[in-house]
Amino acid sequence: MPDASDDVTPDIDETPPAPRRASKAAGKGRRAGRPAAASTPSESAAPRTPAASSSASPSAASLAAALRELVSGIEDEVTAITGLSEQIDEHVIALNGLRAEATERLLHLDELRAAAEDTNISAFLDTAIQPRFPQVSEEFPERLYGS
Repeated sequence: MPDASDDVTPDIDETPPAPRRASKAAGKGRRAGRPAAASTPSESAAPRTPAASSSASPSAASLAAALRELVSGIEDEVTAITGLSEQIDEHVIALNGLRAEATERLLHLDELRAAAEDTNISAFLDTAIQPRFPQVSEEFPERLYGS
């Protein structure tokens, strides 16, 4: 006759997996009180009829194609932005060159002004040597250049 303790104590191999699933769900940040999802998507989402299972394959292929198209579109946008950044760099190099040339010319005019001894010529040079500031304001979008 078996002991009563054998009926009460379950064997380690017979331990139900539910507590392990609950601890995994808690580790993933699930809220307490929510039912745990099925262990595999096919258990809860896919119908059990053979006809419905065969239609899941075209859906999966369609989803994969849509994801590939999305990733390809993102890669195209990143490539375009990289190209635009390279063009901006080229224009900034040209702009810096123009600013350096303007500075050099203004320094030569400053030397000429310093050498002028006549009051009328000095007054003319003081008025004429005022550099014209750019009429177009530069924009530096926060998303492009950070804060």
